[in-house]
Amino acid sequence: MPKRRWSIAFVIALGAIGVSHAAEPAPAWVIPLTSYLGAVPSMEVQVGGSPATVLLDTAGGLTVLTPGGADKAGCEPWGRLSGMRMRGDRLDLPRCDGVKLKVAGHSITIPEAGVWDFSKLMPKDAPPLDGSVALDAFAGQVVTLDLSGGHLIIETPASAKVRTAHATELPMRLAREVGGASLTPLVGVPTAKGKLWFELDCGSDGALIVNRAVAAALGLDPAATHGQPANLALAPHVQLQAKAQVQDLVVDGNIGAPILREWIITMDLAHQRLWFSPAKPNAKR
Repeated sequence: MPKRRWSIAFVIALGAIGVSHAAEPAPAWVIPLTSYLGAVPSMEVQVGGSPATVLLDTAGGLTVLTPGGADKAGCEPWGRLSGMRMRGDRLDLPRCDGVKLKVAGHSITIPEAGVWDFSKLMPKDAPPLDGSVALDAFAGQVVTLDLSGGHLIIETPASAKVRTAHATELPMRLAREVGGASLTPLVGVPTAKGKLWFELDCGSDGALIVNRAVAAALGLDPAATHGQPANLALAPHVQLQAKAQVQDLVVDGNIGAPILREWIITMDLAHQRLWFSPAKPNAKR
């Protein structure tokens, strides 16, 4: 009998531990990220059943394939998609419709992907790429970008609730250009003059780029050609500090990977909601 009483007590104790340390809800899936050229994130996917390496570019707006990537997808490019890059240069790209990618064991479909040989933008010895995936690939989802930890996380409603419970919510816009096909997240930046909107751009290796037309509102010299210390006070506990480059842009500004790496960023792409929380100090770099 004493042994049996001990067993019952032990089971009760285990139950109490289980209640107090209930497992957090798991996300829907997690995409591992690696560092391309030590600067911006990339990921391994399958295109048309073939392995492919693509960049992750949250401000890319539109997912694009290189000509080689289009070949893997079995696509014959047609038509034209037109848009502008942040410095105002126009891009006219042929398109591939219904491109299917397999990422971390899950299938996604890109409704309209552009086809662009952007190898000319890379160093000559850069590893080959098959494309660049933007957030149009995850439209309608809640995604968490954890550059420090090396993950893009696709949340469930339950995991998103836990993820954002102690994070700071910030104002957000989604830019839908190229006839509504593209999707770019922007965060609100308060100034004495009014609110600015900066792209969240993990595909940029520059920390901070500010439109010359709004530089003065952030206390920056619009005529300066060198980097200037800047502090974007998005919220009391979200201060982004970096050297800013002032340039002529068609957006208010651009926040790149060196800053985004310091934060875990959750984006509700269905309801235009955004949360920042500090990256863990011991996360993978």
